[in-house]
Amino acid sequence: MRKVVFKDIDGKTKKLMLCQAKGGVYLFGYYSLQDSSADWDHFFCTMEDAIESCFEEYDINEEDWIIIADQPKNCQQDFIIPTRIKGKEAGKPVFGHLQQFVKAQWVDYEISAKCISFDGLTGDQRLLTTGLVFEYEKALIEDKAKAIKILTALNFERPSIDQLLDK
Repeated sequence: MRKVVFKDIDGKTKKLMLCQAKGGVYLFGYYSLQDSSADWDHFFCTMEDAIESCFEEYDINEEDWIIIADQPKNCQQDFIIPTRIKGKEAGKPVFGHLQQFVKAQWVDYEISAKCISFDGLTGDQRLLTTGLVFEYEKALIEDKAKAIKILTALNFERPSIDQLLDK
């Protein structure tokens, strides 16, 4: 299980992710909003411990978290969209070169300059930048409440959310 939240934590950290792993849970912290590798991490024995720590340290409530899909095998757990090190699947990793799984194929991916604010970004740009575009598209079909939670987390205004859900 993985969960993500978009919140300015300390003026530097913009996003947190919880990732269930063998033996415990990682808390990943990011200094940017885009789908990228984490800037720091902590390890907890249980999901409950991680959630409690996030509440106490960062004022993140249980309902603030957005549940996201687990990553496929050989993918980086700290990305939202399936992302892997190029060549890793063939046993010849090319570190520093990434690929993302988009439209049923692996494509080269470069992390752009750090995005620290949604200011000036269109709705589509927010969904693409954060990596939540596929989670949102799936939620539109299966879980309207999750779709609303995603749009709210990305600072969409309520009238815009209502318009998008009416389409």
